[in-house]
Parts: sequence; C-alpha cells; structure tokens
Amino acid sequence: MLSSVHNAIRILQTFSKTETELGITELSMRLGLAKSTVFRLMKTLNESNLVEKNQETQKYQLGIAAFELGFTVYHSMELRRVSVPVLDKLTKTINRVIRLGVYDKGGVVYLVKRSPNGDNGTKSKIGDRIPTHCTAIGKMLLAHQSDEEVARVIEGGLPRYTNKTIVTGNDLKKNLIEVRKKDYALTMEELREGISSVAVPVKNDLGKVVGAISITGSRATFTLNQIDQYVRELRQCSRLITEQMGMDYY
Repeated sequence: MLSSVHNAIRILQTFSKTETELGITELSMRLGLAKSTVFRLMKTLNESNLVEKNQETQKYQLGIAAFELGFTVYHSMELRRVSVPVLDKLTKTINRVIRLGVYDKGGVVYLVKRSPNGDNGTKSKIGDRIPTHCTAIGKMLLAHQSDEEVARVIEGGLPRYTNKTIVTGNDLKKNLIEVRKKDYALTMEELREGISSVAVPVKNDLGKVVGAISITGSRATFTLNQIDQYVRELRQCSRLITEQMGMDYY
C-alpha cells in the first residue's frame, strides 16, 4: 500500500510546466515501473480527478483536483506572506498576541503568530491544529462553514477545556449565529483559564471568509471598551491584508 502511494506521488511529480501531458509508456520508462502498474495508478488518480485523460492524444495531464490542492497551498502561502508585516505592526501597536489562522477539516491551523516581548500566556505554535468550538478564530471560521460541516464538527465531540467551554451542539449553533451577526467572534476563558480572544474574518473579493485574525490576552484586558478597540484594529488589518492580496474587501 505504501509503495503504491509513493509511486502515485512520483507520477504526479513527473508532470511539469514544460511537460503537461504524459502517456503510460513515457511514465513507465521514466519511473522504471511496469506499464500495468502505471495504468492501474493512473486509473485511480483519474477517478480522484488528480489527472485527466486527453481523448485526442490518449495522454494524461494534471486534473482539477491537483489544481485545487495547489491553489489551496498557494493561497495559504500568499495569505501568510501578505499578513506578516501587517500583523507585525499591529503587535507593536496593541502589545498583545496576534494570530492568523485558516480552517482545515474541522480544526484551525495557525499560519502566523506574533507575540509581544515577555508573553508567556499562550502556548500555541505555528502549524498547531486547534479546536474550533472554544477559540475565537475557530468560531469565526466555523461560523462560515456549511450546516453539514458544522454538524460534522459537533458529531465529532466538543471537549471541555474549562468550565466556560461550550460543549453542546445547540449552544454552539446559537453562538455561531451571533458570530455571523456581529461579524466577530469572542471567547472568554473557553480554552484556557484567564485567557480571552477576539477574531474577525479575512474575506476575498466575493465576500467569502478565507481566514481569520485574532488578538489574545489576559481576561483582565478584555473589557467592553478594549474589545471594541481590538475589533476596530483587527478589521483595519483585515482590510489591508485583503487589499494587498489584490482583492476588494467587499
């Protein structure tokens, strides 16, 4: 099984800008695999839309699923590249922990984390996968997923981290409605005691949420006035990120 996966990856990596179409025989010779093996693997890749067959040339090219995977990676890298200087500036201005995260299969992956000097209150790292139901970025992103995806997350369980963590599906759904209405998400000691966070979305030119940015700090720094200020600062950064990615915020 592992050798089949390895060979399938080798096949996909053989395609390039200069060689967008390759046949079974070519792939067999280059990779040192039997034609029957290549044919079987191409059939599987074709069924997954990772490759598609040109009926005129009888050769294969990368399919729409490969494009979608590549675009997802490119978009995340571009989103991170554009966000870093904007969030660096915000960190200096607001003196709090700043993060950028994206939704991934029921969880959130952080692409950027910036901390003020001496911060010891947050432990998450770049690339960490965190839950959606008890984090501001997570709620912000989950609020813009389909009803089916929200139901899937709920069915997977909502672990309790503190006595303020939302642990029932109905309560989470109500909270997500409020998040969509306010266009920002707030968590008050729901993941860790004494730590709160607020997040706003980053949208593309079609209004689709493609990420979220947040400010995290001690519960004492999350007064109503401070939260309002954080939201204003985050929304300004969100607009800058979107504009610098060559998109219109609305």
